[in-house]
Amino acid sequence: MKRLTLKNIFRKTAKFLFGIFLTNEDLPYTATEFRDRISLSPWRWLLHILVGFFWMLLAYIVVISLRFITTPDTLYNVTARSEIITIDSFQNSAFVPWQLENVTRYAQCGSETSFISGQLQVAQDTSVYIERIGTQSVWITLSSATLAPVGYIQTDNQRIELSDCEAFELQASANNSYTLPIDGVMTIGGEVKEASAREPILHDGSVAISDKGAWSGQYYQTEPYALELGDKFFIQNPSIQSSGFIFVDDSPGMQVTFNGKGDAGVIQRYKSEDIILKNSIWTKLAHDESLLFLWLFLVAAFSLLKFVIRVNIE
Repeated sequence: MKRLTLKNIFRKTAKFLFGIFLTNEDLPYTATEFRDRISLSPWRWLLHILVGFFWMLLAYIVVISLRFITTPDTLYNVTARSEIITIDSFQNSAFVPWQLENVTRYAQCGSETSFISGQLQVAQDTSVYIERIGTQSVWITLSSATLAPVGYIQTDNQRIELSDCEAFELQASANNSYTLPIDGVMTIGGEVKEASAREPILHDGSVAISDKGAWSGQYYQTEPYALELGDKFFIQNPSIQSSGFIFVDDSPGMQVTFNGKGDAGVIQRYKSEDIILKNSIWTKLAHDESLLFLWLFLVAAFSLLKFVIRVNIE
């Protein structure tokens, strides 16, 4: 009885494994007859081994494809020229310190001014606004929603504690340019408002999606999506802090480049619906050559096995 049961299990399994090769074939057999004819072939054991390898390959490709396709995060590479950049701390991560030389400090964001040089360390619960309209001065404004100090400046002689709102004015030119490294949650571009003479806005830029291939492990990059005049861009639900830098010289606005990961990239356009950039299933399949190769190889193996089986049973 046990032997008969195992034999039945084997026959039903063989019927299932070989049944897929009846698809799109005009053979006058049922799945049972198809299995039985294969069992009479002198090459039946080789056919069983080849079909077993095919199903293992199919399972392997399906597993890595599902793992690859269901990855929630999307990596964004952003390059833009903008007149305003907003940076917030990611999960209370520390900001990158900046070295300031002979800049004008506005204590309490008021009219009290002083020239200062030193290393600026921004507190974690602070919002940083960097603004430059045209070729005017660069303004760095630090504010805290909790009224806590926004950080401190370490000079050669002392540590200067800052208030809950501070502003710094930097003069940038071809001979006095600035490179500011940035870490955190980035927003580039500002809102275009009605009845406003001049607001800081984004000039232009691009956003490209990158991801790692499922099989090759190498990164690929999609065709960049253009940012237009007046757009605003940010990463929705970031999973890591974005990192990059800002470059300021005599050119209008500021050049910024950074990369970050999150659920989606959001472009807000004046009087238009939000544009959502995301690494969809079709984007991944279209750009991951290694995954495409595996599926094409599987299709070729399937067609070859169908041919070999048909030759052996007819």
